[in-house]
Amino acid sequence: MKAAVIKKAGHIQIENVAAPVPGVGEIRVAVRLGGICGSDNSMFHGKLPAPFPLIPGHEAIGTVESMGEQVSGFKVGQRVTVHPNYFCGECDLCKQGLTNICRSKIRLGVDINGVFADFVVVPAKALYPVPDDLADEVAVLAEPLAVSLHGVKQGNIASTDNVLIFGAGVVGQLALQLALQHTANVTNCDLVASRLELARKMGAKKVISDPEELASCQGSFDVVFETSGAPSGLEQCINLAAPGGRIVLLGLPGQSYPVPTVSIVRKELTIKGSMIYTTEIPESLELLAKGVINTRALVSNVIKLEDLQATLEGFSAPERMKTLVKIS
Repeated sequence: MKAAVIKKAGHIQIENVAAPVPGVGEIRVAVRLGGICGSDNSMFHGKLPAPFPLIPGHEAIGTVESMGEQVSGFKVGQRVTVHPNYFCGECDLCKQGLTNICRSKIRLGVDINGVFADFVVVPAKALYPVPDDLADEVAVLAEPLAVSLHGVKQGNIASTDNVLIFGAGVVGQLALQLALQHTANVTNCDLVASRLELARKMGAKKVISDPEELASCQGSFDVVFETSGAPSGLEQCINLAAPGGRIVLLGLPGQSYPVPTVSIVRKELTIKGSMIYTTEIPESLELLAKGVINTRALVSNVIKLEDLQATLEGFSAPERMKTLVKIS
């Protein structure tokens, strides 16, 4: 099969490699469309450790091509999407429902070969059927939507809450749309004008790009979702949160940094981390099928597998949102 292989940090090679064979309880998926995530970029640049050589990618839509023994509930040709974080189901965290932080979690496209190839082998329990009337280009965003959905749930938004989405990338734009299902009082902030214009079109009541204007909003927001992963993001969110406010961290900064703990105590803030998702992918597919989430506006471009290297080299371009990779 054809596959994109990261040979070493900063270098991808398109190769013909042996197609994986499904084992017991596994399905081989013919990949149709993938999505590039920030973690793919971090791995490509050597910021996220991975066992190179490796086929990256974890967001995908494909069809069932063949099945190993002891697989039921699927048929050849059926469209599916992937839950790319394999949890053990047996550890204490999994038994509490915290499968997203399983002690033995295996990450598709990070720990093992991923979806930027003609085929990928996936445990049947990690696959979800895609509704027949849901286009590949929409369904492929079910996984990042699940990330935002899990995070927004942590915020427990009330209809009277004043909400801030800190960052207007893909996760921020999806969180914005989800938050608007709970309250009309949603503000989005970012430094990139084009992203804020998109947030406005998505329904944000207010958008802010000017740091001084943002600073004037200190203490204004009941719920703040930090989606940027910027080094100073948490500190700014603490300052922007209202007394008794809630902050949910979805972004992953490259390193830890000091925070104003005095403000956390004096304002009695609640700060929660939100790591990927647990059971949200089926719910994401349902939301997409209902047409209540606009994903098409988030897709910047669709590339060929051969263009993956150049795309990751220019990944930080501010006008870029979601890039899809056409496999077949």
